[in-house]
Amino acid sequence: MKPYSIIREMLKDAAENSYQKVKAKVQSLARPSWDEVWMQTAHIIAARSIDPRHKVGAVIVSGDNTQVLAVGYNGNYSGGPNEVESLDPGESGCIHAEINALLKLDYNNPKRKIMYVTLSPCRMCAKATVNSGINEVVYEEEYRDTSSLDILCDAGIICRKM
Repeated sequence: MKPYSIIREMLKDAAENSYQKVKAKVQSLARPSWDEVWMQTAHIIAARSIDPRHKVGAVIVSGDNTQVLAVGYNGNYSGGPNEVESLDPGESGCIHAEINALLKLDYNNPKRKIMYVTLSPCRMCAKATVNSGINEVVYEEEYRDTSSLDILCDAGIICRKM
């Protein structure tokens, strides 16, 4: 093979390799991660909340990302008025998003369960989450009292902030 043919082949290989790297990078940028998909879903669910201070959404999915197991948002009881009882912190009277999702969850499903929630759980929701068999909690914003994260972690539940 002549030197210019070798150089041409090397340039062709380098160009193809660069093209594949750029293509892979573009595809990874255009395709959201599962964390992003489920957190966006939680935000969409949160839009149904009646609480003007905190619109919270929760989505529980299987660990293999093949099933949405339950959803919930903070709101009143079924058929109740679409208004909060108070604007004072901790006194809205809303059923929390996590509880609404946990009430709909099939606890007998043997799959690993991940809860995505727009606001980290309060202490009572953390305790309910521990008892429900959730394996991981992914949250976006921290609630004013973060001691609930200690409850989850002490129980062996993975906690991650996005």
